[in-house]
Amino acid sequence: MAAPTGLLWERDPHTEAKHTLLRRYLSAWFPIMSKQFRETGITFFDGFAGPGEYTNSKESSPAIAMEQAIRDEVTSWRTQTRLVFVEKNRKRAEHLKQALETRFSATTRPAGLTVKVYHGKCGDLYEQAIADVDGWNGPVFANLDGWGADTHYEIVQRIAQQPSSEVLVTFKDQFFIRFAEGKEKSGELVFGHSDWRSVNQLSTAEKKPFLFNLYRKALYEASFNYVLTFEMIDEGGQSLHLFFGTNNTVAVEKFKDGLWEVDGVSGQRFRDPRDPNQMAFDILKPDFGPLESRILKLLGERDHTMAELCNDALLETIYKKAHVKPAVDRLLTQEKVEKASTGRSYDERVFRLAAQTRLL
Repeated sequence: MAAPTGLLWERDPHTEAKHTLLRRYLSAWFPIMSKQFRETGITFFDGFAGPGEYTNSKESSPAIAMEQAIRDEVTSWRTQTRLVFVEKNRKRAEHLKQALETRFSATTRPAGLTVKVYHGKCGDLYEQAIADVDGWNGPVFANLDGWGADTHYEIVQRIAQQPSSEVLVTFKDQFFIRFAEGKEKSGELVFGHSDWRSVNQLSTAEKKPFLFNLYRKALYEASFNYVLTFEMIDEGGQSLHLFFGTNNTVAVEKFKDGLWEVDGVSGQRFRDPRDPNQMAFDILKPDFGPLESRILKLLGERDHTMAELCNDALLETIYKKAHVKPAVDRLLTQEKVEKASTGRSYDERVFRLAAQTRLL
């Protein structure tokens, strides 16, 4: 979807799916973080906030954050909770203020909740906007949903350096493929270097995985220990790419839970964009073939415990830990793998390739 020019625009299926994912993740993030960081407070930062609603929906990322922040299981901890919204279009910023006031009147908001709307560019304002509400004293969740090459790498770096903080970044690969040969400098701001321009030398099939691996590497280098990346595809084949950076494995699990529950949005499919051979699958009827193939690959390198296979699925694939045991069971039934040792715990159960599989 091209960047809109009007005050409001229609919410498309991708945005609806992302809002569902964001709501489900924040429903866990706000109560967990408000309990854990009562001394420092917590901050939700939306760098490309928009007008707060759509022509066909009252939902928006600011509205979702507000809904989750005022729940009883969050406010009962009396934690300082800050919501900071930045929007570069003045009319949209003003509309956002009014939309939030209309839906969540300041007179009814709980004590300890601070809500700020800023007009300006995210890259120019993020540092001071978060500082204005003392947000750098505690963890920050940054929703960075720009329209193109808007999310500067320095923002991601700054959030990564803040303890217990996370980012959710919308990534537009077509922008970088289109402008790799020109003088456009936005790519350098997004990646932090000019290596992205090498995409121009690759075949069509290689371009997307190259850019995703490069940006994933950039998030690791920014100091995020765990980076999830996935592609949401609608019935027309249009895709939305998201990166989630965190330093907490529990956050990875909660985010994966949210992803696999986004099943109420018609026509959404998912895949790992780093694998050009992976077909997108319906989340309601997922294909576990890629997971089984990865398990076989890992066991081809050495024996693995069930715990190791689960952690690999969690951190390196689109799948959840809970998907691993059924996949291993299928491979055991097919006599492609075998048990090397047994035990009660996943750490004690060791698997290896079956002899006939090793010969293939």
